[in-house]
Amino acid sequence: MKRFLQGLLMVSIVMDLSAVPRDPVLCEVTKKISLGSYKPSDLVSYKEIMVSRRIVPDLKKLLEAAHKAGLKLEVVSGYRSFERQVVLFDSYCEKERKKNPALTKSEAEEQANTYSARAGHSEHQLGTAVDILSAENGYQFSCDKTLKYVGWLEKNAPLYNFRVSYPENSTEYQYEPWHVRWFPKGYLPTQNSLKIKSKAAS
Repeated sequence: MKRFLQGLLMVSIVMDLSAVPRDPVLCEVTKKISLGSYKPSDLVSYKEIMVSRRIVPDLKKLLEAAHKAGLKLEVVSGYRSFERQVVLFDSYCEKERKKNPALTKSEAEEQANTYSARAGHSEHQLGTAVDILSAENGYQFSCDKTLKYVGWLEKNAPLYNFRVSYPENSTEYQYEPWHVRWFPKGYLPTQNSLKIKSKAAS
């Protein structure tokens, strides 16, 4: 029994099971809350990018609205598997050690974890988070707030049930104005909170 309780405690440290709702798209995904090896069952191809089927109608509306506003936006990343995130995170760790050979493995991981999620801790694994870039800077990742699309996306994404996950005041990862996550209508968190609303409270 003692070993069982110790094991249960270890699981709760990695993943707060009480915080995970029945609908995985409502799960808070943080450095402390993991999705494990979860894979959505409704993945579809949207312009050759895999995403959850549920987000497609609102995603189309968001991009159409951007077009009407004079912006040419493209989705460049969607669903990312646990296994793909392992490879991606490891590559960033390796890059950090090449930049600074004095770093230990754990130090390199800590540095990489300021801008990349460990496997199981990426919102992309849900299939409801996408990276959106703009033609105005050649579809490059940039935190430049003078780019028209950066301000437009932050302001208008909530109208289509999306939210910029990592704004300037984010305590999880560095500023990512291109990364937005979809929520079912009525569950969208406020911009300054990671907490997901309950529909009853909306």
